[in-house]
Amino acid sequence: MKDFTDKLIYITGGSSGIGLATGRLLASLGADIVLLARQAAPLEQARALLEGNKKTGRQKIRILSVDVGKPTEVSERMKQAVDSFGAPDILINSAGINKYADHFENITPDMFDEVMKVNVNGVRNVTHALLDPMKEKKGQVVILSSAAALFGMFGYSTYAASKSALTGFAESLRYELKPLGMQVSIIFPPEVDTPMNIDEAKTLPVQGKAMKQMAGTLTPAYVAKVIVKAIAQKKYFVIPGMLTRAFYLLHRLSNGVLTRTIADMVVKQAGRGKA
Repeated sequence: MKDFTDKLIYITGGSSGIGLATGRLLASLGADIVLLARQAAPLEQARALLEGNKKTGRQKIRILSVDVGKPTEVSERMKQAVDSFGAPDILINSAGINKYADHFENITPDMFDEVMKVNVNGVRNVTHALLDPMKEKKGQVVILSSAAALFGMFGYSTYAASKSALTGFAESLRYELKPLGMQVSIIFPPEVDTPMNIDEAKTLPVQGKAMKQMAGTLTPAYVAKVIVKAIAQKKYFVIPGMLTRAFYLLHRLSNGVLTRTIADMVVKQAGRGKA
């Protein structure tokens, strides 16, 4: 894998899941890391893990508590971070929630807004706050979307909407940053074994659980390798997992007819099992 020595990388959602796994891998490849998340205690634990993964003793692993959904707080904290640590060469937007995976009729406006505030506004807030200082470095922006943005899913009207919004955001941002020599990458993982699944399992309908199994489950470490490879190769559109890529190809070739037919059958069968 590419050596990231002397590269400074900011990772939102860096205290757990994909963000943490990506931080650990990049630390092993020589990068200096700034982990961003809301809660201080998990950040401290994450820093300790990354310290144990460092390639050399010269590397710096730093943490910063911030709520990405609050634009004023993000603006202030990112200015502090740049002043203290420097502007990032690479920004990885990994923070996200899926607390309200349920039938759409059960999703209140406040629930919908909370997910959008973190998953969409959070990416906007951090990227906007760091964009100007990153221009001098011709930095890279990485955005974690989801396979739910490619296909949709039963019970994911809120989460899929937020991740689909990131696709439009990334596509537009790419056109603006390419003339500046800056790279944008957007990643579409399927089901990944992360703590976020604990929240969604509380309310996700059985039909949604059945659909999630269609593309299998990946580990955070596997997705981290895909992300780092995408950064190194400066790829824009990346789908981790052979099965998910196959479904996406089928989806595109059939204009969604075949994949929706298969998914409808899975949903129907799961509904019968519930009954």
